[in-house]
Amino acid sequence: MTKKFKLWQKILIVIGCIVGVFLIGVGGAAITTVNFRASYYKPVAESVQKDETRKTGALYANGRGIYDKDGKRVALNGISFGNYLVQEGWLSVNSLGVKYNADGSYAKINEDGIIEEYEETYQSEIDEALKNNENLTAEQIDELWQVYYDNFITEDDYRRVKEVGFNTIRLPMYYRNFLTGDDDKLVLKKNAFELLDRFLENCKKYSLYAVLDMHGVPGGQNGYEHSGTRTTEFWDNETYITEMCDLWRTIALRYSTERSDLYDTIACYDLINEPEDKNTNETETKQFAVQDRMYKAIREVDKEHMISIAGCWFFNKFPSPEKFGWENVMYQIHLYNWNESVISNDLYYFAMDLSHSLAAYNVPYMIGEFTFFNNEAEWAKWLDEYDERGWNWCVWTYKAVSVGWWDTSWGLYVNKLDLKNEQKKLDLRTATYDEILSVWQTVSTSQSYTNDGVLLRAMKAHFEEKEQ
Repeated sequence: MTKKFKLWQKILIVIGCIVGVFLIGVGGAAITTVNFRASYYKPVAESVQKDETRKTGALYANGRGIYDKDGKRVALNGISFGNYLVQEGWLSVNSLGVKYNADGSYAKINEDGIIEEYEETYQSEIDEALKNNENLTAEQIDELWQVYYDNFITEDDYRRVKEVGFNTIRLPMYYRNFLTGDDDKLVLKKNAFELLDRFLENCKKYSLYAVLDMHGVPGGQNGYEHSGTRTTEFWDNETYITEMCDLWRTIALRYSTERSDLYDTIACYDLINEPEDKNTNETETKQFAVQDRMYKAIREVDKEHMISIAGCWFFNKFPSPEKFGWENVMYQIHLYNWNESVISNDLYYFAMDLSHSLAAYNVPYMIGEFTFFNNEAEWAKWLDEYDERGWNWCVWTYKAVSVGWWDTSWGLYVNKLDLKNEQKKLDLRTATYDEILSVWQTVSTSQSYTNDGVLLRAMKAHFEEKEQ
């Protein structure tokens, strides 16, 4: 006789089946992840047999490790020079105006009268604002940028980076640092390599490796503030792609020939920062195909430098290197647990390991940007974990600002502006030459930045522990 179930019993059976399937899936994922961690994150060899075929002393990839000319492993542990060659408003002492509500009130102001929100400041819009500022001539704008570059990063900063314990600096670059003209007719500047040469010379002087990161390209590769360009037109514009292939070839050629004395200082060419498809907000086949073109452009003139291939936002987005015939490459991903207060880092990295298990390749990996916000215990735990996994890593970023008196974990050094009583950041749309000059003359680390923050403490503690 067939038993008839009541409605509530049927509902419970359905719920039970759903829960059972879910638990089976979670259990399977857990087993997969545990097995992956045990089999894949084995210690990277501290040395390999010296490669006698190599003609230079540049670092190179061998399996999951990076090695120097003698076959000794080098783990890249770095910091980024954000806001140096391409500005972001939230890291800057200047702005393009305060953010307002529809009724004309400040979007965010605290009880002490400190205005906390400003308009996004894309580098392309900063350039346009300065150009349209009636107080400034073209010559004055050039002078002001030189003042900014000369003060924001000085030789003393390389010494500071080295003393903390880092061995690498990642340099975010913008295409207009090198090129001028309309986006569809770009040409090389006369002084295109002045700042990059200076950067590499100082890295060499302080025995620091350099990761050359193309952070912003013509047309924009992701539309984020840090890319410098609000649009995302790069991926479908043949002119822009060709221009960037040409630029990478030119950069690689310079340090292979004219400035070969700086060749070994460059750890890798970081092709393009956070390459996203504007429809899916992830790195897809299209983006990897374009990176392959950049890779090939570099390889025409430079056979030995390591090249960093970037992917967003999961490990399983990366293709097999064999698909494109890539050699001597490092894969780079940025890991940001934006919901840390809800999703623990243990759970977040469990999900990332599950993703990685679906596409794990025998190449070095770099976590090119990451944070654990104000939680020093998490910084300590996961920096150790990164090292144990054999990951190379680079923190975002060297210098940051807060509009008040408070610290921010985003910067190794923090400029606490303390803009009380509705004082505002410098507005580049209307400021005079003297006003901009007085602010940009004081953006050096020694003049305006503190060294008592969360990030600096976490980094010092980690490197001191490694030395023990």
